[in-house]
Amino acid sequence: MKKLMSMLSFTLILVACTNETIDKAHLAYIENLGWTIKSFHSSEQIIIDDIPPEILKSDRAANITFMEQYIGQELMVTSYHLTEKDLENTNYRAYIYEYEGEIVGAKGVSNAYPGIFNLADKKGEEERNKKLQENKTMN
Repeated sequence: MKKLMSMLSFTLILVACTNETIDKAHLAYIENLGWTIKSFHSSEQIIIDDIPPEILKSDRAANITFMEQYIGQELMVTSYHLTEKDLENTNYRAYIYEYEGEIVGAKGVSNAYPGIFNLADKKGEEERNKKLQENKTMN
């Protein structure tokens, strides 16, 4: 019984720690875009140097343009695993970018295809997943 109680306490501590790492502003931001955060992944400070042309092209194709405004600036990037899964049954990842404590943008990543997507376009991402699934079934 003592061992069971100890395991339950440890589990509760792990759950509490996991939930504490999900920033409330990030949670609200992601939920407002129609997604659900499953768990915290990582957080780091980065300096936006000159962005390589291939990254800019990929960002623009996904209608993500906020990065260009922060060249030379330091941003906090926090990533989360989302509850929603891509066509390979892998959880999507969300990257939230902050400048001086304010959210300035976000990107989504899927393992089902290379590149990124705009988290603000959940319907578009679902449609892309559906088309990829159809193509995969046909091949």
